[in-house]
Amino acid sequence: MEFIGQGEVAALEIVKDMFGDSSEYLIQVKLSDMVTPEYLETFSERQLKETIDIVVVTPFEFLAIRIQDKHHASARMSSIDNIQKLMLEWNGWKVIDVWHYECKELWKDKVNAKSRLELELAIKESSVD
Repeated sequence: MEFIGQGEVAALEIVKDMFGDSSEYLIQVKLSDMVTPEYLETFSERQLKETIDIVVVTPFEFLAIRIQDKHHASARMSSIDNIQKLMLEWNGWKVIDVWHYECKELWKDKVNAKSRLELELAIKESSVD
């Protein structure tokens, strides 16, 4: 799979620096591959096509990083995202939302001190240690 949106290339590079070689990194992972069969049975056609931007499997936790652009702020997408987040959490994933309006430097796909700080704050706000 390839990256789809802005900020994802820089986010992956920064996340790899943060979590190191002992973690596994995947991009554009199908949501259906991240839940148990009992949840999969309830999926709509749309949910079967959904992907998570960056997945990090550390020795201690499973992280689903969603790079959220402005269309995710709409009422419709917000509802869809909330359902997705709950399903992931119920299946043992920690969900980290990285918002375009909070990570402006990251959105430029730049890796520098400012974009690192933006991503670190997004992760910290998601209560991931």
